[in-house]
Amino acid sequence: MIDKGPVFSGVGRRLGIRAAYADVSLWGYVTHTPSQIAAKRAIGELVSKPGNQILVISGPSGVGKTHLLCAGLRMADEGRYVTMMEVDIRIRGSHSARGEETEAKILDELIGEPLLAIDGVNHEGKGTRLEHDWFKYIVSERQARLRPTILATNRHLISTCPEKGCELCLEGLLGNFIISRITETIIIDGPNYRENNSNIKGGI
Repeated sequence: MIDKGPVFSGVGRRLGIRAAYADVSLWGYVTHTPSQIAAKRAIGELVSKPGNQILVISGPSGVGKTHLLCAGLRMADEGRYVTMMEVDIRIRGSHSARGEETEAKILDELIGEPLLAIDGVNHEGKGTRLEHDWFKYIVSERQARLRPTILATNRHLISTCPEKGCELCLEGLLGNFIISRITETIIIDGPNYRENNSNIKGGI
């Protein structure tokens, strides 16, 4: 589907996009480095030909990861934007006696989305068992059902780690179960749009 530019905020709400990113688009993502060009291309290709892709966008704060995730959802005009913390809070809440939704309902909802973008895959340490369990289940089920997933993280891969393994390596959080299923990883470098006060609504 062709990206049509700004949309009404109601569409953003339907897709889970926060108000600050309601009008972002791929054509509005200004690129300065080859890695930004590659990330923009990868998002466009995934939306144009969705399948079992698990795309990871990695990079420091401010390079536009959230912009890219939200722009991809707007281009597809379907799916859902969530943060890892948001899902974790919902699932923990479902275990409460006062919980208004069940864990199964939450997982089925996320697995069923045509396109799922999970932002903030950055938890310190190695993550809790609960995080690993729901994350592994969602990712594996979506891939098995040929539904694309985009993950955004501040973490880096072991292959790019100066120490060849540290607490901020993505592998330490996701584990080999998910790492082995990733179809493409793009590490973005570029200017910090937040610090530069760019017209781009930068990302996490």
